[in-house]
Amino acid sequence: MLHVFINDGGFLRWAKEADTATGPVPPRTIWLDLLNPTPDELARAEAMIGAPLPTREQMAEIEESSRLRVVNGVLSMTVTALVWADTDEPRIATVSFVLAGRRLVTIHHIDPQAFLALRRRATHGDLPYPKGEAVLAALVEGMVDRTAAVLRRTGIELDAINRRNFRGRTLRSRGETLDDTQTLKRIGHAGHLIGKARVSLASLTRMLDFFARNEGWSAGKSTRRWARTALQDVTGLDEYAGFQAGKVALLLDSALGRINVEQNEIVKIVSIITVLLFPPTLVASVCGMNFTSMPGSEEPHGYPSSLLLMLLSALLPMIFVRLRRWL
Repeated sequence: MLHVFINDGGFLRWAKEADTATGPVPPRTIWLDLLNPTPDELARAEAMIGAPLPTREQMAEIEESSRLRVVNGVLSMTVTALVWADTDEPRIATVSFVLAGRRLVTIHHIDPQAFLALRRRATHGDLPYPKGEAVLAALVEGMVDRTAAVLRRTGIELDAINRRNFRGRTLRSRGETLDDTQTLKRIGHAGHLIGKARVSLASLTRMLDFFARNEGWSAGKSTRRWARTALQDVTGLDEYAGFQAGKVALLLDSALGRINVEQNEIVKIVSIITVLLFPPTLVASVCGMNFTSMPGSEEPHGYPSSLLLMLLSALLPMIFVRLRRWL
């Protein structure tokens, strides 16, 4: 799918009539957004910038030299974006930015939230983005803001789990239940989401550092200044994500430790109850043996005596356990 955006008097406007047209794109085009492009759409974009665009296989490469390069004055940068962060299956999707002069081409196969939001805003034509570098800055800032929002939401979730986890059963709020299985799932999902976010932030860090160095690419001073500022923001977010990853590890260890302690308490109680019931069972087994000549079988008070002996054999171990404070 091809989306064409033009410079309309210094403002970015979505020229939807040119999306499905054939032939060259409008001369005022400054941004082509390719979502799962067809060969014809790729050909139109390549004709506009006069250079080949990265293929899907090239976008999947992880070497920095393959993702960040300048060929014949055309800047090509591939990063990973965090997508589907609001679902149970967050993913990272590769996005390529190709800058040729004042024009920008973006290629992606999953639509990041920042791209969708910018396309919607460009429908009204009130965005002051007269060239591709400004559009690139807006898209990257949208990706960074989206990642920051996900990390902030995940941090709130981890704080809630932390309060519930360390409050324990005695300090639990009225009507509150603690599902250990659900807690472990929430911690695991938070760790998975943070890991995806760190992968995206790492690729953005490399891209912004490459862009700010301005090696082989003549970017304006304002663009380089923006790249350095954005690099500081991404670096700070990566440090925060590292802190959150450590918090996930702590919560996971504490949750598993608490579950282990509770299981040990249950096993201890069951073991003590088994020990307390063993002496009465032994007395009942001896007194209940069916022999012809059985001592005490003819005693008139044999039955109540055996009951009393069973009771005493249970009370004495219980008193011993209480004195040792095992219960």
